[in-house]
Amino acid sequence: MSSHSIVRQGPGGTADNAVTQIGADITMPAGGPHNIYAIGTSSVLHTPTAAQSLQGILKVTSLSGDITPDPAPGKFPCVGLGNASSANLGAALVPLNIFPVNFQAAGKSLLKLEYINSGANTVAPEILAAIFFGDKPPEQPPLNFIDQVDTTWSATTETAIGSITISEKAKRLTGILAIGLHAGALTASQEVTGWVRLDSNDVQLQPAEYPFSLSTSAGLGVVAGQPSTPHLPFIPLDIPLPGGSIINIYGTTSIAVTASARVQVFLAYE
Repeated sequence: MSSHSIVRQGPGGTADNAVTQIGADITMPAGGPHNIYAIGTSSVLHTPTAAQSLQGILKVTSLSGDITPDPAPGKFPCVGLGNASSANLGAALVPLNIFPVNFQAAGKSLLKLEYINSGANTVAPEILAAIFFGDKPPEQPPLNFIDQVDTTWSATTETAIGSITISEKAKRLTGILAIGLHAGALTASQEVTGWVRLDSNDVQLQPAEYPFSLSTSAGLGVVAGQPSTPHLPFIPLDIPLPGGSIINIYGTTSIAVTASARVQVFLAYE
């Protein structure tokens, strides 16, 4: 079985200890068992508020009871942002955090992802989460061959980012890295976070939704600042494919961005 990923994105809560489901329930593909080998989490601010930090937890719940071991209590860090005292806040860069797990899920198992606020937020944060699964955890080989596509858009509808034609000598996809930044002037209360989807007529990839490895939190007031960029490793993949396969890449962001979002996607293969 190839590597797969399913993404859920949506607003969290506002009250301290509020529990909010992120997106719809996840139904695992038929067949199985599937090895869920990692959980990914990221959180950004939609409208920052002075003197409020962003802290929270992603809770993973098995609704069907078909996951071994049962992930309960299933509380994973959703690393947020520190607070500030000014009414003018910059747009911080937020990396995806990936936590290794070892869950066995039967076909059609049901999962629920929830965000638990650790502290109150005047405006709900935006939460991005993913489950990664396959027959086994992929290992990251040397990144000898990497290709890239990027584009700019402002709408929330899924947008074609581009297509990559894999070398005729290639045997498999080994990694993906997606980055979401602002493309122009910053506007308050506009984050850039979301996910990309891979598709191909040459190989079965679905479900193939991968969260941004780097998202941009929104600013407030006179948005300024140029934050440093954290280290961003590729998300490891193990997807066999025929040489010369064409991979079509699509992107979706959480909100429309006035000066557009710039999304860059790298695919590694061997």
